[in-house]
Amino acid sequence: MDKKEILKILLALAALAVISFWSIEKPKVGGEFAKKEEEKTVSKEPLLEWKELTASAPWEPRDSHETFVFKNKIWLIGGLNGNGLVDENHFIAYWTAPHFNDIWNTEDSINWTKIESENIWTPRRSMSIVFFKDKLWMFGGWSKAGGYMNDIWNSEDGINWTRVETRAAFPAREGQAAEVLGGKIWLMGGVNYDKRKVFNDVWYTDDGINWMEATDGAPWAPRWDHALAVHNEKFYLMAGMDLMGKLYNDVWSSSDGANWMLETDSPQWQARQGASAVNFGGKLWLLGRLDDYEYGGTNDAWYSEDGKNWEKAGAELPWDGREDFTTVIFRDKIYIMGGMAQDWTWRNDVWQAELK
Repeated sequence: MDKKEILKILLALAALAVISFWSIEKPKVGGEFAKKEEEKTVSKEPLLEWKELTASAPWEPRDSHETFVFKNKIWLIGGLNGNGLVDENHFIAYWTAPHFNDIWNTEDSINWTKIESENIWTPRRSMSIVFFKDKLWMFGGWSKAGGYMNDIWNSEDGINWTRVETRAAFPAREGQAAEVLGGKIWLMGGVNYDKRKVFNDVWYTDDGINWMEATDGAPWAPRWDHALAVHNEKFYLMAGMDLMGKLYNDVWSSSDGANWMLETDSPQWQARQGASAVNFGGKLWLLGRLDDYEYGGTNDAWYSEDGKNWEKAGAELPWDGREDFTTVIFRDKIYIMGGMAQDWTWRNDVWQAELK
């Protein structure tokens, strides 16, 4: 075969390659290929869209109160108001502040009604209230009348309360966290400053009155003002502070209250206390942070599927940083109420968030 024949064959092969290339179907601009590329860049991040419902609700400014959903209403009870009592060194004699046992509820989160009751516990802060076996149960906290408390009260209507135990098995405390899981009420952690004691114990009850200790020393450091939520049938406990003011940002999980797993001791969010954890939209959320000069940092919201890996939900929150506010889920929305803000003022505002 001479060089001319070889050249003809090479030219024919080249022409065939060009024809084959142009006969292949190409992605069209704006077609399926472009759509797939666009999908890669679309953020799946769940965002909370916040709206202020009122800057000043009819109930007094407060923190360390309790809110809960009951009989298709939001209820608010107790707490304290330290406005006007903070000195130039940001010290407040909390025992001198007005404490409350007033009862408020709302059907629409905007219009509040004060409910009068003669059968209720003495004014107190930092108590826990949960709904369990068709009743509300209240325990723990601090009262001017009795100091640190471990009495138990219940109510069928949220208005008339009955004391069913004067001294429960768990030591008196405030700043504890409580949840309901597996047909039991659970109580975790807390503080008793009179005894210079911070707790890392876990207690439970299946009747609201008789309490058993699941562990007297969980592997997480003793703490109070921590956050606790139930997500995917597990407890997730996070944040909080110790007796000397050290803040935590670890996350622990447990399915039985006795055996705990450290999910992370270095999440993307900063250490904090007085924040709130909720299960919302199939995710675990951590909301809020006091961002004053002492605990500097942004007020933020974070979410997680597993308690280990966290993502920030948008920019800094529109409501100012605060501690010891309350959070409830009501009609597929998050509501936050009250708390002590970074300028050392107590709030009585109400904010609502929808998942976008």
